[in-house]
Amino acid sequence: MTETKGRTRGWTSSPETKDRVLDAAAEIFGERGFTAVTMADIVDKSGVSVGSIYHHFGGKAEVFLAIWTDLIEQVDGRVREAVEKARAGGVDDPMELYGVSTRAYLELLWENQSRARVVAMGDTPPGFEAIRRGQARRGSDHDIALLGLGSSRREKLLRDFLLAMRAESARVVLKCRARAELNDAIDTALEYIGCLDPAKFGLGAARG
Repeated sequence: MTETKGRTRGWTSSPETKDRVLDAAAEIFGERGFTAVTMADIVDKSGVSVGSIYHHFGGKAEVFLAIWTDLIEQVDGRVREAVEKARAGGVDDPMELYGVSTRAYLELLWENQSRARVVAMGDTPPGFEAIRRGQARRGSDHDIALLGLGSSRREKLLRDFLLAMRAESARVVLKCRARAELNDAIDTALEYIGCLDPAKFGLGAARG
């Protein structure tokens, strides 16, 4: 069985065509799971020619990986933009910046629910989980760096708690059906996450 590779082929067609393929694939992966879906299903659902899809993707595993990669790139861009905007607006408190990062992350997931749910459902290509963990860890490391946590046992434990709370918040967010419900879920998540402010424990980046 071929394992998922850590990259996809370059996309030279229009972004609209790429999005049509990925949106269609995410929909049917979400309905049937990765294992049951065929490339023919993706072709039929997207309306994109089989030759064009195979030109850019070697198979359905690469299509699945592209869904994840595209989502991660969007998350990374949204989070960095939100943090930079907050800093430009005078925000310099580490925990507040982490809250800005978390809100941007959760909102982006909600706006891309179909793709995010496909990844979360568990029926994924061979080798995908290792790729997902590696990419997620790199993104998490960037966000946690905002808090200035070090390598002590206490700081590592606090880091794991914060990341676990954020992961659980993502699961809740993906169940929200309306913007008002989403906003309430995020506000509640940030309230709980705020209880683990490193400053309360004498950890992390110095204030002021």
